[in-house]
Amino acid sequence: MGFKRVIAAAIALALLVAGLGVFLVINQVGTLGGERAWVNHTRLVIETAQNLFGSLQTAEDSQRGYLISHDTGYLDIYRRADAAIPGEESRLVGLVADNPAETARVRALIAAVGARRARIAQLVRLCEAGDFAGAQVLTLGSAGRTQMEDIRARSSGIVGLENDLLARRVRNALQTQDLTLTIALAVSLLALLTLTLGAILLARANRRQQLAIDEARAAESAREASNALTEAIFTNSPDYLIVFNVEGDDRFVVADINPAFEKALRISAAQVRGRAVRDLLPKAIADRLTTHYKRVLARGAPVISRDTIPQLPDGPRIWETILAPVQDGASANRLIGTVRDITDRVRGEERLREAQRMEAIGQLTGGVAHDFNNLLQVIRGNLELLQSRVEGDERAMARLKNAMFGADRAAQLTRQLLAFARRQPLAPKVVNLSRLVSDMADLLRRTLGEAIEVETVVAGGLWNTIADPAQVESALLNLALNARDAMPSGGRLTIEITNAVLDEAYARSAGVEVAPGQYVLLAVSDTGEGMSGATKARVFEPFFTTKAEGKGTGLGLSMVYGFVKQSNGHIQIYSELGLGTTVKIYLPRSRQAETAAVAEPAEDRVGPESRTILVVEDDAAVRAATVATLEELGYGALEAADAQSALDLVEGGARFDLVFSDVVMPGPLRTRDFAQRMRVLRPAAPILFTSGYTDNAIIHQGRLDEGVNLISKPYAKAELAQRLSQLLAAQPAA
Repeated sequence: MGFKRVIAAAIALALLVAGLGVFLVINQVGTLGGERAWVNHTRLVIETAQNLFGSLQTAEDSQRGYLISHDTGYLDIYRRADAAIPGEESRLVGLVADNPAETARVRALIAAVGARRARIAQLVRLCEAGDFAGAQVLTLGSAGRTQMEDIRARSSGIVGLENDLLARRVRNALQTQDLTLTIALAVSLLALLTLTLGAILLARANRRQQLAIDEARAAESAREASNALTEAIFTNSPDYLIVFNVEGDDRFVVADINPAFEKALRISAAQVRGRAVRDLLPKAIADRLTTHYKRVLARGAPVISRDTIPQLPDGPRIWETILAPVQDGASANRLIGTVRDITDRVRGEERLREAQRMEAIGQLTGGVAHDFNNLLQVIRGNLELLQSRVEGDERAMARLKNAMFGADRAAQLTRQLLAFARRQPLAPKVVNLSRLVSDMADLLRRTLGEAIEVETVVAGGLWNTIADPAQVESALLNLALNARDAMPSGGRLTIEITNAVLDEAYARSAGVEVAPGQYVLLAVSDTGEGMSGATKARVFEPFFTTKAEGKGTGLGLSMVYGFVKQSNGHIQIYSELGLGTTVKIYLPRSRQAETAAVAEPAEDRVGPESRTILVVEDDAAVRAATVATLEELGYGALEAADAQSALDLVEGGARFDLVFSDVVMPGPLRTRDFAQRMRVLRPAAPILFTSGYTDNAIIHQGRLDEGVNLISKPYAKAELAQRLSQLLAAQPAA
């Protein structure tokens, strides 16, 4: 009986303990469930706050992506993110409704989010309206970043408080879990399993929370990278950006400028930010700009303008400006300006137009000179043939001389045209301009007269240059004569020779094509009347002159221009009315030694009656005059109308001592190929070329090919006789 009572008591005690244990387990399980619910509640608050900030950040990122790339795909992302925000706000308010302090914080966060959403929506509307420049300007400054930092701080504050609460509740849950585990171990396996299951569930929740935190951190890093990229694009934009706040009717205050504008103006944004245009600029300029700004506001649409800005740190520049008003409700309260420096582009276009114009004129004048020289050769040749037949008739001889003078004058004009067209054959040598100019000093003084003082200034250590000495002398004489005409009452002519270096900055700003490098400068200055800007702009054009009719052809400076360009040089004119003119010629430096003087070749000692010349000329009149001239000089002559006909004569065994050939002829056989064949078939026979217009057959870059002999049309009988005698001097008769 007692044992049973003991057993019963033990059983009762066991049952009591078991019942108490079950009760405690049930009670602890309930307590643990409540703690878990609060943990989940806190996690939901954290997740909702983070989702709210993430949606706002996504809306801002997609708006920025649309602004930068103009890709409308970003608008869908923006709208989804923006549409999610109200639900997340409502959920967050409901989750913290039991906590008045937390509710106040959430309300403040929602207000800040609403303000930022409105700003983002404004930017999206501007972009959807096509005003990307306006939207870009609205993103300038730190206002947007300040808003987002404030929202981030508020969100982080809520998340921080919830994390503290979460940590406290997790600690409580863990304590309850330990107690439950102890009871469960003492009472039953069910408590242990329940506790284990709770621990597993809690661990999973913690893992999910950690994953969410890691994802949030990754998203934040991506947003920071995106912000850095956007800032870099703005900072490194080559265009100048400026924003004006409109205050009143005519007060325009600088809100901000970008780094490119700071660099262009050599100022910092802090120096101009918050200052009105009238406080920054002289009154006349400020009034003009204010009038323009008001016109843009009245128009209500972007306005493009182009202006030359004279007073800038880098000198005068040409700016193209797009000024756009930014609407805020019914009126515009801001102006956004995008400025692009188009100086180099405009100057490049001007250089191209000028080069094309001069090239067209050169091609025209060159073509005219070719035909005219052939005609002059016929005229001059026949006039010279008539001389022997009118000897003794003074009246006829006088008229003949007048005709010869006219032909010579016309020939000089065609030479000047060819010089301008850069088609004259040059014979460049390495020369030192100091010696060349010194040799011309007496000639210049005699030519200019006693009323003009001639001064020569030569720098020490003068470099050599490569140029045709005869053309340099002709150019200098032309400039001196122009200077004399500009100083009718006398004055001073200064010739300066020095070394010069033209850098890339000068080449860009010169307004004409010029290669940077080292040059020898020949400057000719006078104290004469000078010239206006309009005259200076046309001074190199052929036949343009300011002299009275009959006083000049207008080809002197054109010839100088063509010679300098053909010599790979550069020419500039500086002139002011009443102050005189300076012409600067830059000829390329040569590092070679000066070319030594060459003795004149000996004359042919074999009589012309023993020599035969093969004349190759396509123009029948020129060919007839040439053959008659040769016969009058005592030479025998063979005729060919083109290179192929001449080659047929050679291959047929014709005997001759020299080939006298035109350069430009019709037919399938080119002049260069004809000359090469002749040197193979008749290597002992020299070739003398003639032409009224040179092409690239025997001349390259304005210079005769090596070993090529040329006499330019129209030529005199005496000149032809001398050249033939010199070329035949070393050749035995055929």
